[in-house]
Amino acid sequence: MKNAKLGLLSTIGAVMSGIVLSASMIILPVQGAMAADAAKAPAKKAAAKKAPAKKAAMKKGAMKKAAPSAFWKKVQTALIAKGAKIKADGFSGPATRKAIMAFQKANKLKANGKIDAATKKALGLK
Repeated sequence: MKNAKLGLLSTIGAVMSGIVLSASMIILPVQGAMAADAAKAPAKKAAAKKAPAKKAAMKKGAMKKAAPSAFWKKVQTALIAKGAKIKADGFSGPATRKAIMAFQKANKLKANGKIDAATKKALGLK
């Protein structure tokens, strides 16, 4: 009878060990994943802290302006040489477009305000 009880207890012990081992195989990777997520959380907070400073700089007008275009400066200089009353600032704006259209009309070109091949040739640009 003692041997039967002892056999039964060792069987129960083996089953319990198997259950605990199986549970730990399931729980440990989940805890590891949670730890990895927790490690990432401070990095997200740090990134969130930097964003308001960037927004503040943008509000103050600290954004860089676009550089003037060498192409548009050449076009404007050529238009000025042909009599246009514009500034050669290197930026294509409404005044430059109007000057292009006026030049195209005066030279019997298609007046679309764009620098096409015929307009380039008439302005002496390559």
